[in-house]
Amino acid sequence: MRYLSIAAGLLALAWVGAHAALTPEELRGKQIYAQGSSVSGGDITAFVGAESVALPASAVPCASCHGADGLGRPEGGVIPPDIRWNELTKVYGHVHSDGRRHPAFDEDQLARLITTGIDPGGNRLDQAMPLYRMSERDMADLVAYLKRLETDRDPGVKDDRIQVATLLPLSGPRGTLGQAMAQVLHAHFQEVNAHGGIFGRRLELLVIPFGTSSEDTLDNLRLAVEREGIFALVGAYTVGMDQELLRLLRDEGMPLVGPFTLDPGDEVLNAATFYLYAGFKEQARVLAETALRDAPDGEMSAVLAGPLGEHVDRLVKSVQDQLEGRTVTDPEMVRYPADGVGIELLAGRMAESNPDTLFFFGGQSELQLLLAAFAERQQSPRVYLLSSFVPQPLFDAPPTFHHRIFIAYPTLGSDISGSGRSEYEQLAHKHALPPDHLQGQIAAYAAAKLMVEGLRRAGRDLNRQGLIDALEELYAYETGVTPPLSYGPNRRVGARGAHVVAVDLIKKSYNPVGGWHELR
Repeated sequence: MRYLSIAAGLLALAWVGAHAALTPEELRGKQIYAQGSSVSGGDITAFVGAESVALPASAVPCASCHGADGLGRPEGGVIPPDIRWNELTKVYGHVHSDGRRHPAFDEDQLARLITTGIDPGGNRLDQAMPLYRMSERDMADLVAYLKRLETDRDPGVKDDRIQVATLLPLSGPRGTLGQAMAQVLHAHFQEVNAHGGIFGRRLELLVIPFGTSSEDTLDNLRLAVEREGIFALVGAYTVGMDQELLRLLRDEGMPLVGPFTLDPGDEVLNAATFYLYAGFKEQARVLAETALRDAPDGEMSAVLAGPLGEHVDRLVKSVQDQLEGRTVTDPEMVRYPADGVGIELLAGRMAESNPDTLFFFGGQSELQLLLAAFAERQQSPRVYLLSSFVPQPLFDAPPTFHHRIFIAYPTLGSDISGSGRSEYEQLAHKHALPPDHLQGQIAAYAAAKLMVEGLRRAGRDLNRQGLIDALEELYAYETGVTPPLSYGPNRRVGARGAHVVAVDLIKKSYNPVGGWHELR
């Protein structure tokens, strides 16, 4: 594990990419290969099938069939050939499985093949391959890139190693948490390396420290990305700066695996980010489902309450959507200024309406006022909360709320299996992991395991898209310390659900209700 020392001066870091940077011509060619578009803005047209239907090349770019690595991706019974330059220029030429024979390619012959479909032996290729028309300059750029394709690896990938990074607070109030998470990531990767690594490559971890502000922290990451070869981020602490960080990673095309955060946000937009646990919206939906099961005959009179603001708007809508068409009475909305002004008056008003169900998305001090107002009127509606909004125990709530308060948690200790606990304890003992910040350590451990599983499934010819594709195929993957994780093309939250606990005011404990609640 390497800690990136800001004091030592990031500017002194050297570029450690696997190969020399692409030339301007190769970069332009890469865009044509990957996206079917020209940097110059010139037209590139693809002619497809026996009818030579003309389409923009962006609809059928080379990479869509041949892959980012040039090896070819079988699709619809068609097996695109290996187009790496080393393969195309073999001195003895080629004999294909269909009997087609031809000598080795040179640059001019490759350009002719792309435009006419005729190989160096004068044979016409299968009509499944589109033919492309473009300017001479664009063709020269494309051929220049095809000659470099096989050595154009994503940053951080070398023949003998894969460098991943994490972004953690290493000093200040959260410093010990960040240090503990870094130790866990490093320990697990050490164990992987001791058993041969990932297809013979060792995993190296670069720890990028937080700055004194979110802006400084993102600057640290930007500079590390520029100066270091980083394949992906893993187990990064993103609380409070998710959106800014995700925008940066989208610009870089860099995957983020298992970030430590409270609320993932929009999983559709965060296409290369794979979360462990559900965010607030999913947890709110689980609360709505729990409330429906708790309601007599499935009917309820509910109040949705919380401070004004877009964040609470989204939570309220999640509950509304989940309840829609399934309750007799539409929920009542009660909103108040974000500073809590007037909450006592609103507490009395809510109590007067005498609901049987309350979904509350405000702060803990405001909740206490509400509970007191209900208790004063000898009312005890079922109350549904998110754990992140009530950080302190609720054991001092009015006695009438015994087993009437329900809290959603994205994970509980019961998610850790016997074998998962044993594995983690062995890792902790062997690597002298600290005894505190266990929640952060478990999250980092799960993120490390998820990263390793994705890398193994991505295969020897590793690239970022391959990692993303591999993670998308995971279904009910068992880390041993989380609920089973499943992902897909439109799913970026692995454990898409929550636990719900009831507050026992007599025993002063939280009692799980119904086990893990998976959203469908």
